[in-house]
Amino acid sequence: MKSQSLFGVCGLCGGRKTKNTMTVHLKQCLPNATNGSPRIPSMLLRVQASYAPMYWMYVTAGFDAKLGHLDDLLRHVWLECCEHLSEFYTKGRQEVSMNRRISEVFYGHGDGVKHVYDFGSSTELDVYFAGFAEGSSVKPAIAARNEPPVWPCEVCGEPAATVCVDCYEGFSCAGHAKNHRCGQEMLLPVVNSPRMGVCGYTG
Repeated sequence: MKSQSLFGVCGLCGGRKTKNTMTVHLKQCLPNATNGSPRIPSMLLRVQASYAPMYWMYVTAGFDAKLGHLDDLLRHVWLECCEHLSEFYTKGRQEVSMNRRISEVFYGHGDGVKHVYDFGSSTELDVYFAGFAEGSSVKPAIAARNEPPVWPCEVCGEPAATVCVDCYEGFSCAGHAKNHRCGQEMLLPVVNSPRMGVCGYTG
């Protein structure tokens, strides 16, 4: 796979920023986006795929939100396909309870945990504390997300619509998918998720 842009879009104002500059932008943008609702002291988290850093998002969560709430969000946006098990764990591979409050887990800038979904065909994520912010919801919510990567069709170079689960490099546009060497039954849609092409994930 060729390298991909690390740009993303702020879900609050539509601004286009890089992954690293999005942190500063959100800290300025979030207080202005509550639309008159009470401002809730929140934590800003950066989530990215462990082995595919072009997939990333920023999440705001109130101090009383629990890891289980974050797990629900990650499943809904990026992961859920067959109701597999998931867990958070430290770099020392110690499991962190889903009942732990987010404010208890992330103590300082850069402190992070891992998240794994599906213990067979696993999708692993890194979750980092990116600073304090203000939001309008205690439960985790997406503040920004990466732009969808564009994968070229292996035949013509046009943007791919499908990826093969048998030969993962087998990206095909809509026109060439029907003639893919592994058969159409092996194709899944190209989606903006690190779980693309895994298990039965369709976005």
